[in-house]
Amino acid sequence: MPDAPEFPADPERYHIEGDHRAGESGPLDAVSAASRGESFGTDAGLIAGDADAPVLVAGVGYPLLGDMALGTVVAYEVAGWDLPGVAVADCSHTPVAAYQTITETDYEAVLVVGAEKPDGEINDGQPAEHPGRIHEYGPDAVDVPDDRIADLVGQTAMGLNTLENVVIVTKALGAFPDRTRVVGVEPAYDSWGMTVEEFTDPVEAAYDDVVDLTLSFLEDSLAAADGIDADVAAAAAADADGDGETG
Repeated sequence: MPDAPEFPADPERYHIEGDHRAGESGPLDAVSAASRGESFGTDAGLIAGDADAPVLVAGVGYPLLGDMALGTVVAYEVAGWDLPGVAVADCSHTPVAAYQTITETDYEAVLVVGAEKPDGEINDGQPAEHPGRIHEYGPDAVDVPDDRIADLVGQTAMGLNTLENVVIVTKALGAFPDRTRVVGVEPAYDSWGMTVEEFTDPVEAAYDDVVDLTLSFLEDSLAAADGIDADVAAAAAADADGDGETG
């Protein structure tokens, strides 16, 4: 990916358009409900599928912090696909709640997705070093700092929730299944004041790639899952892929 462009202090906002992103029943409607004070993720559990599913997609996001809402938006889009064998969780609460959701049943595969700001502070109004850059890695790539576990768990009372914290706390208190991937996108804007339906240009541009990564992970995981009709799962994934096309 090319070097990140320079951004003004208040970057231009871009509304995510397209049937697969917005609309009367699109995934962003559920996120928009949060800004209107409507019910949204009151439980850190599942928003689609059930706990017996072999595959879990866990979206980690901040619905009112601009680009940081990405994980929540992805989760609600995947929930709308209604794929057999796939559970979807809104983990926009705390790392401990996310850990409980991820480990409460024996998922065979887990995908954790959201925006992340490597080596940066959340809600400081500053873009990440490379806005729109996608990072994909396994949980083993994240070290568990024993001297910070108590602080990270304590931060749950303040609602501080990041991809890194979810991975660290889950590894410290339990374990991910062997087939686990983390997908994070660097944000350009992470502070209050941006309408929740909008991402900045770099994150909007990365969104389709994140959806493609999610679909690829689900197709591979469902093909390897026990008790799932591979043909049915593949057909459902293909339908979801078609819904996600922008052309």
